[in-house]
Amino acid sequence: MKKHLEINFYGKLKGLGIMQFAFDNARKLNLSGYVKRLPTGTIHVEIEGEEENLNAFLKLCREREEWRNENDFFWSDKVVGMDRFFIRKFG
Repeated sequence: MKKHLEINFYGKLKGLGIMQFAFDNARKLNLSGYVKRLPTGTIHVEIEGEEENLNAFLKLCREREEWRNENDFFWSDKVVGMDRFFIRKFG
């Protein structure tokens, strides 16, 4: 069953490397959505796909030192219907 997941990562993050990591792994796991850096420095991910793939994505994120302790995430059954994963350049 498809799900929608939003994740916010706080702290000292190096934007493009982390955003590229999210992009590469979302594409490998056949997920759609986007990653962006907010003006506060927070990395925000909105992603959707099969729940098993979303859990795999979340596990990969937690294995990275920078994303080990995501401060919040929100699961939803409301799938927006995004068709690909991309990096948003501006918040």
